[in-house]
Amino acid sequence: MKKEKDFKNWIKKQIDFYSPILGLELHKIDIEKKTTTEYMAITCTYPYLDPTVWYSQKAFNDWKQGKLEPDRICHELCHILTDPLYCKATNRYVSVDEIKDEREKLTDIISAIIRKLKS
Repeated sequence: MKKEKDFKNWIKKQIDFYSPILGLELHKIDIEKKTTTEYMAITCTYPYLDPTVWYSQKAFNDWKQGKLEPDRICHELCHILTDPLYCKATNRYVSVDEIKDEREKLTDIISAIIRKLKS
């Protein structure tokens, strides 16, 4: 019988796999069950490096049934890359230059990920 401890270990395994690919080695990523999360989510902690992956009972049940793919964890981790742009874009007092800087940073991160995959 699969338990939530096993699910958390599976999520951790996915984080360990995807983090070096996405350049997230410096982040300390926690894992918690959250009753208000619809499925899965990750906290937006920009500019800090300590997000938490949240999962729901439904995500746990889907995992037990083999219906939760590892790339779902990759999706949540990708939010760490896109959150700086999101935070700046939703800020009421943000300059065009700040948005451009975050756009270039995100583009460069994606480029570095792809470059890393080629080698």
